[in-house]
Amino acid sequence: LVIISGAGKVNSASLKLENYNGGSFTIERPKGWDLITAGNCSTFAFLIRDPSEPLRQVFYFGEVGPVYMSHEQKQIDWQYMQMGGYPVTWIEMPVVIPLTPATFLVQFQQIARTRIAQQFMPQCPRLENLQIISSSPCHSQIQGGSTELVRALFTEQGRVGEGLFMATVAPVIPFSGGPGGGIAYGFMITGVTAPKKEFSHLKGTLIKSAGSFSISQEYVNQCLKEQARTYAAIRRAGRTLSETSDIIMKGWEGRNRTHDIIAEKRSDAILGRERLYNPETGEVYEFENGFYDKYSLNKDIYEINNLRPLAESDYDLWMKAPLDGHRHLR
Repeated sequence: LVIISGAGKVNSASLKLENYNGGSFTIERPKGWDLITAGNCSTFAFLIRDPSEPLRQVFYFGEVGPVYMSHEQKQIDWQYMQMGGYPVTWIEMPVVIPLTPATFLVQFQQIARTRIAQQFMPQCPRLENLQIISSSPCHSQIQGGSTELVRALFTEQGRVGEGLFMATVAPVIPFSGGPGGGIAYGFMITGVTAPKKEFSHLKGTLIKSAGSFSISQEYVNQCLKEQARTYAAIRRAGRTLSETSDIIMKGWEGRNRTHDIIAEKRSDAILGRERLYNPETGEVYEFENGFYDKYSLNKDIYEINNLRPLAESDYDLWMKAPLDGHRHLR
């Protein structure tokens, strides 16, 4: 495990990238951010995170798992251990049904809490309460695998983050009715995240950072000596992270605007908030849930007495940064 710390804080309006040479790899990281690596060859992973704001991060995991593909298999492994069998080291891992990248990401918080994950990288992103906004299939480079580009919201200590993720899942050992089967892995898990209100401004630089990852030929040769499968995986990581960043950016630029509104509504639901707007000025205000019901019964006591809920499909209003309602309401 390697940790490289940088000094200073990030200006949320603009991030400056600086080249970092890790010997076996190079990458452009935001200036002042921590860089953490773990694993090697096919299991190589990195996490780049702002020490002043954990929601700002870029990460890549070559392999994550194993996870279960059925509750029955997990029960078989548990009973096997109870009867005196060898420890199944991944028994803490969750069941991912159906086996899709989006469902895998929803379960990532459970994966990150396991002893396997904590031993591998204690700083592993938690992605708690992850909620899918959209997912779209992509070409999978792993035989039998499924790859998706996913947009999602998640929480960190009660605050909402937004992220774009690209992930592949594939079964590795089929269910056989005995212990040790019915497992799958996540491969090439790539993510860029930031606080919800910052994400649209920072995502371009974060995606560029992920796409700048490059592996030295010497490291590829070293992996080749170990085993062909490992070599193929690490070579693929070096070649495709650039392609992945392009897919992530194109996915964002070509997104359905309805998903932007869904993201705002989900964020409000997570935080327990609602939005109202003034039809005369177009200003949008933010209040705690349930405020409008009380307000509508006593509008006459307020100087601003014409606030209304936002229309379901009014894109411009939903995209406005809401003002603190109680501070501005008179």
